[in-house]
Amino acid sequence: MSRPVRLALLVVVAVVAAAAVYLTRQQTSTPARDAARTGPASTGATTVAPTTTTTAAPAPVWRTVWGSTMAWGYGQVDNATVRELATVATGGSQIRFRVSNYFGDAPLQIGAATVAPSTGGSAISAASLHPATFNGSSTTTIPKGAVAYSDPVALPVQAGETLAISLWITGADLVTLHPCCGTAPHGWFTPNGRGNSTTAASLSGTGIGSPWPRFVDAVDALQTTGGGSIVVVGDSITDGFNSTARWTDILQKRIDALPARERRAVVNEAITANALTSPPGVHTDALTGGGPPGVSRLKRDALSQAGVSEVVMLLGTNDLWFGATAAQVIAGYQQAVAQVHAAGLPIVAMTLLPRMTDKDEYWSPADQANLETVDHWIRTSGAFNAVIDTARVVAAVYNGQCSPHTMFAPFDSGDHLHPDAAGQTAIANFINPAALGLPPLPTVPPLVAATPTPGCAYAPAVR
Repeated sequence: MSRPVRLALLVVVAVVAAAAVYLTRQQTSTPARDAARTGPASTGATTVAPTTTTTAAPAPVWRTVWGSTMAWGYGQVDNATVRELATVATGGSQIRFRVSNYFGDAPLQIGAATVAPSTGGSAISAASLHPATFNGSSTTTIPKGAVAYSDPVALPVQAGETLAISLWITGADLVTLHPCCGTAPHGWFTPNGRGNSTTAASLSGTGIGSPWPRFVDAVDALQTTGGGSIVVVGDSITDGFNSTARWTDILQKRIDALPARERRAVVNEAITANALTSPPGVHTDALTGGGPPGVSRLKRDALSQAGVSEVVMLLGTNDLWFGATAAQVIAGYQQAVAQVHAAGLPIVAMTLLPRMTDKDEYWSPADQANLETVDHWIRTSGAFNAVIDTARVVAAVYNGQCSPHTMFAPFDSGDHLHPDAAGQTAIANFINPAALGLPPLPTVPPLVAATPTPGCAYAPAVR
């Protein structure tokens, strides 16, 4: 779809939000989008009577329907099986998956791979088990720092279905994984030396559950309906740290209310402790689980993914805490915008959330001033195709409070930075669907009552 030239300001008041999310469309387009909007250019040829034609069925396309960006290398695997769970956002007639050895210290040797619907825990539907191949072979070797896609697997999937992808790692390698949140297993692995369990109906008794996804970082589905995938590049706020919910998953619930032919996948590519950029002299957690800076992982985690239609970014607060200046964060965003636009895609920015000192982390007045400078630039620079004013969604401007630069207590997980489930829900409900090229969507029920404080003026500036 082509982007209109500089749409007027859109103001949306959500059930739990007191302010507005605004959208500024820029003059970014591609020939394909322009053709979709305007049709073929006129040639001046004489008009002839139309002929009867048969409308061809849409060509199937691959789209990313699940992701878990890899962030760190930790632990060793050697002659063992890993079984990873992936819940796809939208369905398709076939699937394929991507395996990452991004943080490995040796070539990743895969001796066998399977995929099957999960039936809960480490169990699978054995009747629907499919072997997976790589370039026609049941084995493959992925070099250090590289990824590999499986061949298409003739396994139809439905939206919301959970797949179990099993890999037999035959040699020793440093495990590439995504460290984050919660305690519920995202997969299982067998002890080293246990061999090939990729066809086992269950790993109960031998497998060890882990909340950290390993190796598998993307699942694509072959689709003839729906639209492009919305990829979100973020940090712990989007990764769901200190929360039982993630705003991306709640946004997906809103999208799931659409007819099947209009649904799109929201792909969460967030890493806890991630920074947008890594300026000289600024130490980040990149080497200890925080992952590569957003500007350096954009291609791997967003632009190279299949069927992406928008990139959404919520990054920068960690940069400031690590010691970056507002100017350095803004420069990082400018690099990100250039990359995304060069790929022919729109980029949507979300403003940085209010932050305060807690018992573990000091947030200085200078940090706060830098954050406000960055947010002002995001709102007013015109660099982005759309801006979602996340900061004003969760600010303490409800129920008689008027403290715009602190988080509303019922939305606060307790560390004065990460929203709890109620805050995550408020963010998801607040998002203007038009900012993501979506039709109007219903909201989900809010988890707490939040009534805007009369007279507490805190709304986006009009461009």
